[in-house]
Amino acid sequence: MANGRFALIKKFQFWIGAGVLILAAGCNNPPSDQQIQQKAAQTTQQVKQGAQQAASQARTAAANAEDKINAVAAGVKQGLQSGTPTPINLNTASTEQLETLPGITPAKAHRIIAERPYAAPGDLVRRNLLSQEQFDQISAKVTAP
Repeated sequence: MANGRFALIKKFQFWIGAGVLILAAGCNNPPSDQQIQQKAAQTTQQVKQGAQQAASQARTAAANAEDKINAVAAGVKQGLQSGTPTPINLNTASTEQLETLPGITPAKAHRIIAERPYAAPGDLVRRNLLSQEQFDQISAKVTAP
């Protein structure tokens, strides 16, 4: 009998709880069209502000990137203009230094060293060590003071 009463009390509590939930749900009115419109307007304003901030940050980042690119370009230009290498002296250059010149093989470098001294770079052509075409490729890069 106690079990029967306990079960009855449990069923009663269940139905009371369910009724309270139904009443609570029925008391909450769904939002009106005006409330929905206001909420949508608020959300749109927040999104708009966020988009404006993101656009501002993107413009700042783009300007910084442009400044860096311009600095790199200026550095490259400066390096190309002022980075003219020192001419190689035909009377003192090593074999390795001579081999850095276009068209100068190890054999030609040894021959140039063996024929020293030179009064002028053109002596390489006059002594038949290089053709005029070969000399034209290196003439701006050599000296013989």
